[in-house]
Amino acid sequence: MALFLLVQALTGALLLYRGPIERLLDPAGQTSRGRAALISAGEAARAANSAMPGTHLLRLFAPDTDRATWFAHMSDADGRRTYASIDPAGGAVLRAGDLTRFPLEAALQIHYRLLTGRAGMMVIALNGLALAIMAVSGVGYWWPRRNPAKALAIRWKLSPRLVLRQVHRTLGVIASGFLILISCTGFLLVFPDLVGSGVSVPPANISALQIDRSVTLAQGIFPGAALRDIRVGGDRLTVNFHAPDRNGRAVDVVAVALPSPHILSAMPASRSRALWMVLLPIHTGEFIGLTGSALWLLVALSLIALALTGPLMWWHVATQRRRAPRKVPT
Repeated sequence: MALFLLVQALTGALLLYRGPIERLLDPAGQTSRGRAALISAGEAARAANSAMPGTHLLRLFAPDTDRATWFAHMSDADGRRTYASIDPAGGAVLRAGDLTRFPLEAALQIHYRLLTGRAGMMVIALNGLALAIMAVSGVGYWWPRRNPAKALAIRWKLSPRLVLRQVHRTLGVIASGFLILISCTGFLLVFPDLVGSGVSVPPANISALQIDRSVTLAQGIFPGAALRDIRVGGDRLTVNFHAPDRNGRAVDVVAVALPSPHILSAMPASRSRALWMVLLPIHTGEFIGLTGSALWLLVALSLIALALTGPLMWWHVATQRRRAPRKVPT
């Protein structure tokens, strides 16, 4: 599982700072120019569809900072996904295309499903279980009986082979608790989608006016709440608002019927039983505030080191065994 763990650690580290990294890598495509009047969600959806003719809107994320953009997920008649970023000031389409144009969205899709749908989610789930098992068994194997601080010290003057082994041991023991937490929450996040029906509701043709009317109706249920995203599916539009009073990932949810918008249901985050609302802030480290992302980045870097040093140790032992002289039976 080392290769998969390496991929998970690398993509996870990037996603901890997705917004800033996107704007750093692609300022022209991911940063609002802020030189015109702000557009509505419906106008953003219309701009995305105009940029990618023949597509239907699946999901539309609202800007989450002053310089961020609208971000649209779309699909064509054959189910191929495309994406677009739209400037909230004026509505210009800044970037449009497939995942090759949006590397951080690609990182998210790799992290969650390895770009291969249900098969990828199965590998991710097994990856989470494997990491939890390795973290628990690794601590049991390496933990010293006496004076842990001294026993876990790295003796840099030893041979490279022994230093490598000690680095792997010490990093593993220190990071084990965090790795167990991250792996278990990751498994529980992907498992519901893995065992679900896998049948998606076809996207509906929806106008900009219908979107804006739906968002206005939903906003009336949660006045003053900031829009996070909208989802289009079948005969309804789902509107999600940020609910920071519960946690940084929680949302108040309103379902609006189409084509003539009216409220179907509303669920405040405080009453929601959605498991992901509890697990996702833990998985990303946000449950401990601003320092969580920095701490989780250190854990991701530790996992990268473990995913590299583990195979190196195995390769060295295997090489030694091959080179060892064989005993000739007498």
